[in-house]
Amino acid sequence: MQLKRYTIASLILMILVAAAVYSIDNGSISFDLLGMHFPNLPVAFWVVVPLLIMYFASLLHMGVYALMGNFKLRRLSKDHDKMIDALRDSLLGVHDRNYVYKSDAYKLMGKLVDHALILPYETLRSVGNEKIDEALELMRDVKEKKKVDIKRFHLAANTSIVIQNNLNRFERGEIDADSILSRPDSYGDIVCAKAYESYVKTASVGAVMKFKHLFTKASLIDFVQRINAGENGIQITNEELAAIFGTLKLERNDWIDLSEAMAKNMLPEQRIRLFEMLSENCDDAMEGYLYTLYDLQMIDTANEILNNTAHSDYQIFKAYRDLKRANKHYDIAIFLHRSC
Repeated sequence: MQLKRYTIASLILMILVAAAVYSIDNGSISFDLLGMHFPNLPVAFWVVVPLLIMYFASLLHMGVYALMGNFKLRRLSKDHDKMIDALRDSLLGVHDRNYVYKSDAYKLMGKLVDHALILPYETLRSVGNEKIDEALELMRDVKEKKKVDIKRFHLAANTSIVIQNNLNRFERGEIDADSILSRPDSYGDIVCAKAYESYVKTASVGAVMKFKHLFTKASLIDFVQRINAGENGIQITNEELAAIFGTLKLERNDWIDLSEAMAKNMLPEQRIRLFEMLSENCDDAMEGYLYTLYDLQMIDTANEILNNTAHSDYQIFKAYRDLKRANKHYDIAIFLHRSC
């Protein structure tokens, strides 16, 4: 529209200039310029020619800058689309983000967004952009543990929102522990660990041992409580238990927790032999051994072990030993601030 107005205005100007010159001099002229001969034409025509040349030159100038402006707008438009995708990924917790922006206007914001996780207030329901609004809706639905179609977002298994959605599905019973553990790459470590916590409560020893690398301290407690239990009970050797314990970094208190859990159903003889074996290879396991002996009233054996240790070692157990000698009879679990 602007080009049409410019053309009309230029045409009017050229007509007016030609008319003015013709009214002053209606003669004709021919001339040579730069080795070229120009024919005999009215003076008014030759006056208008520079204006015509200027008109086409201005059109070329405007065309070049319009093309450059169009390229710039296209870059901005593409960068805008990338920014929308980056914002959506930031909302959904996508880890690998590296959008390349062409325009300076987006480079700074893009670098910041690519290395940030956006956690909007719950009051933000929509922003007027379809992609962002879909992400906000998905976040709300997953948080509220609703069933969602998350596949259309093509998110990786290690994305936080995918992890939470899979945990929701597991809680609702849509997927079971066997399905999750058989496809660890599809569900990720967090979901597999959660499924394994449930799995160890009912699965056979052989099935549990297939995924023993997923043991946590909490799931290990649940597992050892099943030894010789009346419901979902298992039989397992001390060597197999030692192999499981070796997959975790257990501290002194953890050994006591394990012994306490085993006390529910494990035969005392197996429990004693287990911790005797463990204490020979792990100094921290000695606390579990001492706890086991005192818990099973193997007082003389425990005292003999303590008598052969350095003065500064196992102070709590030595204090308990001294109380026993003074006829102060306390349950070892209470003495260690544990429930009986």
